[in-house]
Amino acid sequence: MQLFHEEHTTKNNILTISNPDTIAQCRKVLRLKTGDLIHVQSTKANTTTRHLVKISDLSQTLTWEIIETKTQEKKENYTQILVALPNKQDKLELIAQKLTEIWIDEIIFRPAERSIVKQRNKNKEQRLLSIIKEALEQSRGRFLPQISFRENPEDAIQPKTLVYLFDKKENTTTDRETSPKKAGIIWPEGWLTQKDYDRFAKHNPKIYDLGSTILRMETAAIVWWWLLKNK
Repeated sequence: MQLFHEEHTTKNNILTISNPDTIAQCRKVLRLKTGDLIHVQSTKANTTTRHLVKISDLSQTLTWEIIETKTQEKKENYTQILVALPNKQDKLELIAQKLTEIWIDEIIFRPAERSIVKQRNKNKEQRLLSIIKEALEQSRGRFLPQISFRENPEDAIQPKTLVYLFDKKENTTTDRETSPKKAGIIWPEGWLTQKDYDRFAKHNPKIYDLGSTILRMETAAIVWWWLLKNK
């Protein structure tokens, strides 16, 4: 069943969406008709209420009759991933899309010592937000991940967080501990430098080995979260 993460209003058991892009998608792409059922949830942070609605009007606005409303409590677990800025915009979009699909809470892009790209592309931020919104709807996720660009990402790691730093180095581990807060730091191709290590030293990160295969940065980000999610 189709899920929309979309701003809306509710009154007298009627839910209304006014976004013209969403209206066009329902009419021309999904070809919905009166009586069809979908789910709708707000995009606002920490909103847990999801409505099952039935289409009653597809004219200038989308009007839906609310059939059922469910609220899900957000778990205390919180997962962050800090990824070096990739050298291409399509890689950045791929990382954000896939991590959204597997339900991560926060993605922080950072300039690593060996990153080619050091600054975000502000002109493409709206496209990035659209991509993660579509990924959330496709995966039927509950929450949009927070996405930020930070020159000092070490300051964004929450207190009492178990931090994993992924690199090919001596004294690595493959053991995964249980913790309600986890953060992973993904290297750019070319590995981390000592300056990168020094930056996160105050968090006492565990050096984690993802295996003998040398993974691209976007692959490592997905593998890391999948491993910890299934711990």
